[in-house]
Amino acid sequence: MQYLEIKKIKIPFIFEENRDFPIIILKLIFKNCGRSFDEVAGLARMFAKLLNEGVDDKFFKNLEFKAINLDANSGFENLEINLSLLKEHKNAAAKALCDLLKNPRFEEKILKRIKLNSLGELASKNSDFDYLAKNLLNSKIFDYKEFQSPNDGDEQSIHSISLNHLKNFHKKHIHLNNLIITLGGDLSLNEGKNFVLKILEGLDKGKTLADKTYHLNSKNQDEILIRKESEQAYIYFAAPFFANFKDEDLHLGKIALFILGQGGFGSRIMEEIRVKRGLAYSAYAMLDMTLSYKRIFGYLQTKNENANEAKNLIREIFKDFIQKGVDETSLNQAKNFIIGNTPLRYESLSKRLALSLSEYYQGLPLGHYKKELEKIQKIELKALNAYIKNHKELLNLTFASIQNEG
Repeated sequence: MQYLEIKKIKIPFIFEENRDFPIIILKLIFKNCGRSFDEVAGLARMFAKLLNEGVDDKFFKNLEFKAINLDANSGFENLEINLSLLKEHKNAAAKALCDLLKNPRFEEKILKRIKLNSLGELASKNSDFDYLAKNLLNSKIFDYKEFQSPNDGDEQSIHSISLNHLKNFHKKHIHLNNLIITLGGDLSLNEGKNFVLKILEGLDKGKTLADKTYHLNSKNQDEILIRKESEQAYIYFAAPFFANFKDEDLHLGKIALFILGQGGFGSRIMEEIRVKRGLAYSAYAMLDMTLSYKRIFGYLQTKNENANEAKNLIREIFKDFIQKGVDETSLNQAKNFIIGNTPLRYESLSKRLALSLSEYYQGLPLGHYKKELEKIQKIELKALNAYIKNHKELLNLTFASIQNEG
């Protein structure tokens, strides 16, 4: 963990020197630069698509010739730019990304093409029942305008986005003050710093934007969207989870949710929904924590005629879980699986950088996850069940499903 100082701005810089292969992996994360900060729904996603157009028609052809991979994508909170390359082409890669950050392709013909493609993608997603059910769930469990349309925006908002919107977004969000950097590969720390400085030299200081926080509804809702062509019921559900990344006992929540629904076969939900009753091929519930919100998020797919039975069973499983907790066998199995799979999380450079970024982003010290494993190893059943019993907010389940009642 380092800090790069550019124009008197200190930028978080996570670095790993790794000489296994002559490659370099860079990620630029522009915080508070996603859907939650859109002036118009879908603007951040469209700006990411604009970056993926390069600076001219030859931009990506030249990069491809040198085996340089560059792409931008936007989520709910942030916008990321990923760059991977052979070390021998680092100067060309640095120049290309520097040019792109300074001069995105603000052209009317490019905007029209992106809009056309976006509207086409949106039309195709109208028959993606998983996509529709997820968006329906978000719109019901959050009472905020940011959740009333997906990250892509909707047809009306996509049509309304102009070049001025994109230029203003670029000026407001693509700057040094909300930037986090991860870099790794076949270069020394000084080489890495010089490489990054070449890329960022054209960026302004900008102004830091405050994080946003969203709270879930406590109402128990069951929203159904009827689609007669749906041969299955696509059921998504969520509940609030009152926790924070820095909680000393969050490791208890992680193992509890692993036992409840995140652990695949052997999890409580899988056993009850699939193994015992055959209601679904797959079913899960997972911990979904971001800086913006904290929730439990789950999914299952079943026959239309079994939809109500499946939802009621999920409610019963959650109720039973809160009241009775777990047994020693389930706890030991979860411990063994989580600890046994840890080496896979650190096996590649990109995975290690991603984990370190996650720790920093969540306000945790680097190396926190490994220390957390020591806590998991020492968990006692009594403490775990007391933690579970204390989180009765999990009973405030909201369901959203796409199904054909007929």
